[in-house]
Amino acid sequence: MGTIAGALDRIVTLQQGLSITTPIAASIRAAYKYPPDPATEFPKTPCFVNTWTFDREERGASQRRLFYTVRMQLFVANADPARAAEIATAFHVQLGNSLDADVTLNGAVTEASRRGEDPTLVRAEWANRSYVGTDEFVDVVIVEAHTFAP
Repeated sequence: MGTIAGALDRIVTLQQGLSITTPIAASIRAAYKYPPDPATEFPKTPCFVNTWTFDREERGASQRRLFYTVRMQLFVANADPARAAEIATAFHVQLGNSLDADVTLNGAVTEASRRGEDPTLVRAEWANRSYVGTDEFVDVVIVEAHTFAP
């Protein structure tokens, strides 16, 4: 049976494995399953911060369908905002490739679809510091067998 914690574990693992070769050679240096203290600067970037939202639950014949949205925010620190945007864009592409290769998030979910905030490429603040990054979502569905009380 899948769980939102299991889905987050897999998303973080996928994020930690991301690397790019252009515009520079870089790898994700941290991926946070849950948000760190917002008053503390990130010790390493590029990094992802993940949060989740419970959207709804549907109940049917002996099963429960749980709908969650995982928000994945990428933070890139670079003195040149245009260069940071290029780096963020390259990681955006690699994240999509990584999620395509593991649609069920290692069995934690039955469905997963990715989308971006509008805009997806963003300037973001953390601990009073400005970053360039991306703001994306993975909508997941977890189906579990369930016996409902009469």
